[in-house]
Amino acid sequence: MRWRLRLWSRLVKTRDGHRCVICEATTGIQAHHIIRKIRLPAGALDAGNGITLCRDCHRWIHAEFNRKPDLTKPMGAAQGDDQNEWAFLFGRLAEDANARGLAEDEFYHVSDESLHFSVAYQGCEDFLEAVHEGTMSRVRLIHEIWRWMPRQFYMDLAEDIFVSLVAR
Repeated sequence: MRWRLRLWSRLVKTRDGHRCVICEATTGIQAHHIIRKIRLPAGALDAGNGITLCRDCHRWIHAEFNRKPDLTKPMGAAQGDDQNEWAFLFGRLAEDANARGLAEDEFYHVSDESLHFSVAYQGCEDFLEAVHEGTMSRVRLIHEIWRWMPRQFYMDLAEDIFVSLVAR
């Protein structure tokens, strides 16, 4: 697996023009997994799950979430992952692809497993239709999925409001 990760890293850095996709720096660049390998092993080699960052931007991304996450806790807790960070990074990839005229589904491929993980986690099954219809690339879809709070959050909030109103 190690040699495949090295190839993945080289692919991501080459695709991104050997520069940080956030600040454009060309020194100290590193390939970064947007969704960690431990959380989504199937996405470890997805080109669309990788982004080139310089050391400073990579440190900034890992400033809050830099240890092995406790996967039994909600995202964002106990060194868990941050969906806002994921949405930001997937959005940067989509913007960069557009600015550079690169075919998103070819150069930023996100596997079915990664899409289904994101869709299932966020409760956005109807979003997959856009990919099947060809109206949205996979990397744009995954950006849109992580941009929103999980639907369960809204359902729980609505239930809490309803219960408090009924209790009055």
